[in-house]
Amino acid sequence: MTRTHLMGAASAVALACISTAAFAATQSTILGGGSTLAGFDYPAEFAIFNGTAKVTATWSTYWLSGSGTGQQAFIQNDLSCDISRAKTGTTTCSGSGGAGNTVDYGASDATLVAAQLSTWATSTWGQSSAGDLIQIPSMGTGVSIPLNETVGGAQVSNGQVTFSDNDLCGVFSGLITDFNQITDTGAALDAGAFKVAYRSDGSGTTFLLTQHLAAVCKTGTGGNSAITFSATTSFKSLFSGGTPPSQFVGESGSPGVANYLEGANCPGGTALPQALGYISPDYTTLYPNSSATVCSNNIKSTLNIAAVYTGAQKLLPTLANVTKGLANPGAGSTNPTPPANATDAANPNKWVPAIPLVKAGYGIVGYTTFDFAQCYGDLKVATAIKKFLTSHYTATGYKTIQNNNGFVTITNSGAAKFYTAISADIINNKNAYNTNIQNATACAGHVGR
Repeated sequence: MTRTHLMGAASAVALACISTAAFAATQSTILGGGSTLAGFDYPAEFAIFNGTAKVTATWSTYWLSGSGTGQQAFIQNDLSCDISRAKTGTTTCSGSGGAGNTVDYGASDATLVAAQLSTWATSTWGQSSAGDLIQIPSMGTGVSIPLNETVGGAQVSNGQVTFSDNDLCGVFSGLITDFNQITDTGAALDAGAFKVAYRSDGSGTTFLLTQHLAAVCKTGTGGNSAITFSATTSFKSLFSGGTPPSQFVGESGSPGVANYLEGANCPGGTALPQALGYISPDYTTLYPNSSATVCSNNIKSTLNIAAVYTGAQKLLPTLANVTKGLANPGAGSTNPTPPANATDAANPNKWVPAIPLVKAGYGIVGYTTFDFAQCYGDLKVATAIKKFLTSHYTATGYKTIQNNNGFVTITNSGAAKFYTAISADIINNKNAYNTNIQNATACAGHVGR
């Protein structure tokens, strides 16, 4: 199967897509997109891979469509879902995959749910044509809380303000609406009503935040929240009728949230809002060497962030603190170790640790993931994906990109053992589980992606 590269100009609207290179029309290409949390990391890694010698297929434009659309496009095998979301902010799918519209991978910060796995198992473009669905952790990450607020009239700096879980539950549920209601910070915040920027699209960053809030927020008498949280990619679905209170401002993608919070720091922006939100660390000043930009003219972030209490410790989402959080999963955590038999290795739900609480380290953490098919119609694509994964997890240049963008390399995280299993059972077939990409036995009779 020959892939046709779909060229997309980078949109000025929320940095819709990033092209890593231009390729000849007959070049085998690897097509997909998704997570905006990791949306500046992956293109930088893809560019390194595309520039290496003896590459059998190249990674094409990474479409910043958000985790939810990335999963949808992958499962439906419809690249137009990714492209439309990245370009227009609305997901419009043209139909199932075909030449130039095939989706080879999805990127997300939320694990697939039962309904999505069921769709894969029963749809024409899923199990029957592409074999098993593969879901693996890609990088560890923290969710940061950017903050536009003053103390004594001066704009806060990184870590000057610390939020407790009570504060976060109150802010993101709508129970707290003014900075003078936040009492746990250790800093005397100037009074003032604030806005809350949230992800209006299907978001894995939302999933990681709400996974934590679901574990620490309580309603009713003596409670710290106005709503009951659950782990979800749709923030607005947590509220009655799907409508958050008036102080909430929905923005599409991580770039949308960052751009709103930047305000007048972006050319043409409105006055700097008194506001806070949630975003990946690379969109903040905590990581000045990240690839992320927040304005249409590529201005780097000026966003400062709050620290978060873990016990009595005030912690920022630095690499060290996020790494420690990932290595110390707390109550309610699942999949702390990788699959150890063929049955579990074939189950996508067994491959990604979930960490709603930590015992130590930064408290709002989790893993961003890759979704792949087991079987590909273009053998060059399958070979290139396996080669890329080895470099992504182990090569120094790739790790440097990840760290500069605030991500923890899997081999350095609490999921370090998962790379051993990924290498053995997804990239190779060391344990003879037949769960590896392009396994001859498992893919016999499948046309592939």
